[in-house]
Amino acid sequence: MLKFSICVYSVKYFTENLLLIIHKGDKIKIMESFNEKDVRLFYRFLNHRFLTELRFLRKGHFPVFKIVKSENEFVKACKQWNGKRNIYAGLRDRRKDLKRPANFSDIIGIQTIAIDIDPIRETGIPSTEEELKKAIEISEIIQNWFKENGFLPPVRAMTGNGVCMYFSIPFYEVNDENQFDITGKLDFFEKRISEIFRKDLKRLNCKIDPMYDLPRIVKVIGTLSVKGENTPERPWRLSYFIDEPKRMEDKKLLKAILEENL
Repeated sequence: MLKFSICVYSVKYFTENLLLIIHKGDKIKIMESFNEKDVRLFYRFLNHRFLTELRFLRKGHFPVFKIVKSENEFVKACKQWNGKRNIYAGLRDRRKDLKRPANFSDIIGIQTIAIDIDPIRETGIPSTEEELKKAIEISEIIQNWFKENGFLPPVRAMTGNGVCMYFSIPFYEVNDENQFDITGKLDFFEKRISEIFRKDLKRLNCKIDPMYDLPRIVKVIGTLSVKGENTPERPWRLSYFIDEPKRMEDKKLLKAILEENL
């Protein structure tokens, strides 16, 4: 059954995997609205030991969460909420008996670190194509820097409005004794990246959003970004992987972060 809504700028028709947008002026654009392959690849890339926390968020709507314990459960839940809410997953490993949204003390391990690049613009609206292009450009500059300095290159994904860079590291256990310490080291890592690329970030009018907190959630790649109003200049977009999402755990990077020596 087709679902539709009308706004000032466009009419949007959802099918299971397609989004038909009829913009003001009768311009028609058909785009994929759900990429199951990327969603499955993202689940595997997270590599969680016990479970994955999903959150379904949209401004003006009550937040929804779900705990899943298999790839098929993950995909089914993402399909159910795709196009209705923005879909996020917990980045770090959660404790195996979690039954609610995670907080600081629920994180038991880190094996993926994210750097989130966002174009600077008004809050709550999609990026323009030019803004997105600049975020992709800075992500390539940062990726090349890591390769040139002997680290494994991060995997990049277009999140709908910016770029998230995922760094794989060997599983690092988090417990009551080290949780504040490792949070500080992740904060150092982000600030160091912002410092190294300060001039490029300023030139391209982008920023690095905070991602160091342990319960951090990230966009599920392969789902539709539905932030703000969908317009020809600032459209909704399907998130996708820019690079092949292959986990290559970087021992050197983990050491650099723990020693705060980047």
